[in-house]
Amino acid sequence: MTSLKKRDGLARQSGLTNQSLLMAKPKLPVSNKEAKLKGRTTYFTGRPCKYGHYSERFTKNRNCRECLRLRNLSKTKKDYWVSYGSEQYKEKKRAYAKRYYYNHKLSENSVNRYAKRRLFEKLSKIATDAGKIQVRRVKISAQMLTIDTGIEHEMDHIIPIINASVCGLEVPTNVRVVTKKENRRKAARFDQEKQSIIQMVLLKKKPSEEG
Repeated sequence: MTSLKKRDGLARQSGLTNQSLLMAKPKLPVSNKEAKLKGRTTYFTGRPCKYGHYSERFTKNRNCRECLRLRNLSKTKKDYWVSYGSEQYKEKKRAYAKRYYYNHKLSENSVNRYAKRRLFEKLSKIATDAGKIQVRRVKISAQMLTIDTGIEHEMDHIIPIINASVCGLEVPTNVRVVTKKENRRKAARFDQEKQSIIQMVLLKKKPSEEG
C-alpha cells in the first residue's frame, strides 16, 4: 500500500492524469469477490468511481482510495487533525469505550451474555474447600437421579446468580437438586418475600464448618 501511494504521488507531481495512472496500475483483482477470495485489501475494476476517479477500491467497504485521500486532504486544510491524539482526545475515546463496554458487552441481549454468566459464576464461587466438595456432591446427586429415574435433574441456585436485585452464591446452602423442567420454569426469578422468610430461619441456625 505504501509503494502504491508513493507511485501515485510521483505520478501527480509529474502531471500524469487519471487515465495515465490507469495504465500504470499493478495486477490487482478486478472485483470485490475476487479480492476477498485472494485475501487482498484492494481491487481495481478499471472503471471510474461516481466522482470520476480511476483508483483502487477497498475490499472492506468498496470505497475509492482517491476519494479518501481527497477527504483527508480537505480535513488537513481545515486543521481537523490538530487536536487528534491529544490527551483530551484520548480521554474522550476512553470514556466512550467504557460506556460502550457497559452498554453493549455486558448487555443481556448482546452476544456476550454467556461470557457475562461465566464471569458471575466465577465470582460466586466463594465456598471453602469443604463447601466445594458439598456443592460437587449435589451435582453428582443430580446426575445419579437422572440415571435412576430417567428424568433429567440439575443443580439449581435457590437465590439466582444473575438477577436485577440480588446475586446468589455457589455455596452448599444455596444449591439444591430439582428437575430440569422445574429449573427452566424457575429460571432466574426471585421471590423476595419467600426468600426473606427462609433467610430468617437460616440466620437463627448455627453456621456449619463445611462452608
